[in-house]
Amino acid sequence: MAAVLVVACPDCEKKWKPKNDLSGKKVKCPFCQHIFVVPGLRAEKATPEAPPDDVPQTKPTNPDDDADPYAVKTVELTNRCPNCTAEMGEHDMICLSCGYNTMTRQWGSTTKTKGVTLKQQMIYLLPPIGAAAFVLCSIIGLIMLYTVVPYWVHDSKWLWILDHESIRMWGTTVFLFIAWAAGMYCVHRFIEKPAPDEVKLD
Repeated sequence: MAAVLVVACPDCEKKWKPKNDLSGKKVKCPFCQHIFVVPGLRAEKATPEAPPDDVPQTKPTNPDDDADPYAVKTVELTNRCPNCTAEMGEHDMICLSCGYNTMTRQWGSTTKTKGVTLKQQMIYLLPPIGAAAFVLCSIIGLIMLYTVVPYWVHDSKWLWILDHESIRMWGTTVFLFIAWAAGMYCVHRFIEKPAPDEVKLD
């Protein structure tokens, strides 16, 4: 049996299109609340059922009175792009028609860039390599300050000050601060951003 595409109320004679097949089922008219059984008719045109004799006849209404040319009475639950109103999937974030991102509220764009050469990569990594070498030398210098330097300057007339506790304390503090800053710089260049930015072409 074909699905009934148009259902007509036998009481008010108003027509509407149900979402599902209602052939042979009892329904309630959304306009006049009249309850009736939908006959199993062809999909092209559904003929309203003849009302019983005890039901008072109502005056036929003009079908054009219920026309909805601007679809203001139709509730549509389809997800659409807020920019171009194209249909979108339930979990889509980017419109495939206009490239609008519903999460960031920005439009997608393409840019022409020039790839990074090996020379540019090496020049970019030279400063963090130097910073890493400085951190290593600072650690070696601190170890020597506490172990070897006291023996070197023990009998010296002018270098004995290097064996003073204040020199050790302030030297350790300054070396650790500089080593920490250099280490953070190395982490940024080697791990967080290991390659320079690509050059944009006009």
